This record gives sequence, C-alpha cells and structure tokens, in this order.
Amino acid sequence: MSSLLSKVRELLKTDQKYVLLEENDVETDNIAKAQIIRFGDEKLSLDEPSDFEIDGKQVPLRVIIHCWLHRDSTAADYLADCQEKQTMNVSFLQRNDLINWLSGKVETSQYINGSRVADETNRESEKLANGNEQSTEVSIENGKNEDQALVAALSQERPLLDHNSSLHGNRLVNVGYLIKDAELKLVQSLKASIRSKKSPNGISHGRVIKTSNGSGPRKEPIILIPSAASSIFTMANIQQFLRDSQYINPRDLPAPHLDFLTVEKKLDRLSKPIKFIVVNNTRMFTKPEYWDRVVAVITMGHTWQFNHYQWNTPQELFQHCKGYFFHFAGDTVPQHVQQWNVQQVELDKSKRFKDIEVARFFWNSLEKELTARGFH
Repeated sequence: MSSLLSKVRELLKTDQKYVLLEENDVETDNIAKAQIIRFGDEKLSLDEPSDFEIDGKQVPLRVIIHCWLHRDSTAADYLADCQEKQTMNVSFLQRNDLINWLSGKVETSQYINGSRVADETNRESEKLANGNEQSTEVSIENGKNEDQALVAALSQERPLLDHNSSLHGNRLVNVGYLIKDAELKLVQSLKASIRSKKSPNGISHGRVIKTSNGSGPRKEPIILIPSAASSIFTMANIQQFLRDSQYINPRDLPAPHLDFLTVEKKLDRLSKPIKFIVVNNTRMFTKPEYWDRVVAVITMGHTWQFNHYQWNTPQELFQHCKGYFFHFAGDTVPQHVQQWNVQQVELDKSKRFKDIEVARFFWNSLEKELTARGFH
C-alpha cells in the first residue's frame, strides 16, 4: 500500500492536528495556495502523487486533502469550491470511497492501487486455505487436481474483485464519463435551486405573475434559447434583441457567464408588464412545473439541442411549446426545419433598422401564445 497514503491515513485516524502552509511556512486555509501539509513535526508535499487513481492517473496529495476537508460538505458545496479554487473535482462515488478509507471505516478502496493488491492477496490466501481444507476429498497427483468435475467448474470461474468488475461485459467499455455527467447534472440542479432561493434574478419559487381576472397566480414564463456559441441568439445578445429590438452579432459582445437572464416586456393585449426568464439550458429545471412555464423555444435547427428536454423530439416538443427558427435573409432554411412546427423569422444581415420590425413580429406572435395560455 502507498506509504504516503498510509501515513496520511494513520495521522487522520488518530485525529492528528494539521495545518496547511504556503511558501516560507506561512499558514493558510486555501488548499489552492498551500504547498505543504504539516502534521506535528512532519511535513508532506501536497504536489506529491499518491496511489489514489482516477482514470489510470495518480492523484496528488492536494486533491486527497481537499476531499478530506470537504468530508462533511454537500456535493454542491464541494463542486463550487473546486470551481472557485480551480482544483480537480473528484466524483461523488470516488470521494465517498476515499473518505471512508481515510477515516478507517473500510480497509480497502477500489481506487487505491496498493489497497486493491492487498485485498486481492487476502482473497487468494483465503481461497487457498479453503481449498486445503477440502483437499481430503480429492486426490492430488503431480500437483494437478484429478477431480474432473471440479476442474471443469474452476475453468468457468470468473474472479469478482468488486461490484464494478462484476458488471463488465466481453468488451472493455469505460463508462466513467456517465458518473461525472450524472453528478454534474445533479450538482448543477442543486446549486441552481440554492441560487434561485437567494438571488432575486433567479427562477423563483415564490415570485409570481397574477392574471388580471383573479383566476390565480402565474409564475414567470420561460424562453429557451440554444447554448451553442454559433447560434444567432446567445446569452450575449438575446437581451438587446428582446428588450431594445436591436440585433448585435454575439461575436461582437463579451461572452457572459450566465445560464439565465430576465427581460420585462409590456405587451399590447396584456394588462401588466410580464417578466420573462431566458434560459440557455435545462439544468436548472429541478421541477416538472418549469416545463409548464416554457412559452417559446428558439432553435438553431439541430436536434441535439433537445437531448435533455422533457420532449426530446421536435415533433413532440413543438406540440407543447411555441417554436421559432431565426435565420438571415438569403440563407436556406434546412429541409427538416421546414417540416417542424416552428415559426420561421427572417433577420437582415446588414440593415439594422429592420430589427424593430422583426422584434415586433416576434412579440406579437408570442403574445398570441400567452393569450391562448390564459394570460390577460
């Protein structure tokens, strides 16, 4: 087993106090700035590789200690701290396995090289011991088992090292990306839920729009746009178009680090201004009710945009949501888009004075959709 990890494990199990040190032995609580961890008089480099492996690569001690510091944190808090400090993110399953091993709750870890070897050695020893106890029933000659039935059975035996290896098929397929993908979606949903409760600009749970006839509260309607940077509309320029009726090429604007924004609009047929939430992905849709609030989907014509939607085919999606396909004048509308139930909207590439007319057409169309849904 790795002497480094074994040493750290024993020190942590005995509740040995430790401090993080920057250069010149300056104490710090920032794992990203620290260079050394000190247990009493013993110092260990945080950049030293350990036998904890992820995707076949040894993880430095810095990542191990960071996981330990967040042993009582939620997955969302841990991921947020990784992003803030720009440190390596260990998946939930791997981090949980590591913390259980470091704390002494388990004696082996499938991600620690030395631990796996020791565990396999113990299993082989037990197998040999059990085999010797049963050898009185089988005669041995030249070191080979003469019981043909047992030989046949052993030839079909497959060693099961852990629950992961028992699921392997005939082909070696690395499905580790699925764990990270699932964790990312879960954590992002949790973070979005927390942000929405704290931020006045989030997708709120309590802030609602009421209809004028008193029929009940309505939460802010949602407009979905593509997340691709090559889209005609992105988070960089969608607000200028919807709010100011002005189209600006997104390449001419700084890319905002936003997943959603809000636009308030007063429509002719509705009594009060409505605040719309514009979203470029559905990771924040933590409840099914969010899909009931989607009133418009702007598509760039690629079906991969709908992969994580509640309705992931254009035929089904545009039966539930109003669809819009924006394109520049002179560009050919793809044949498959012409078969979708979407409103085709044409923008001029150079005549910006026409943007007002295009924006008015879009809002008039969306106003009809809102009226049909009961907005007044």
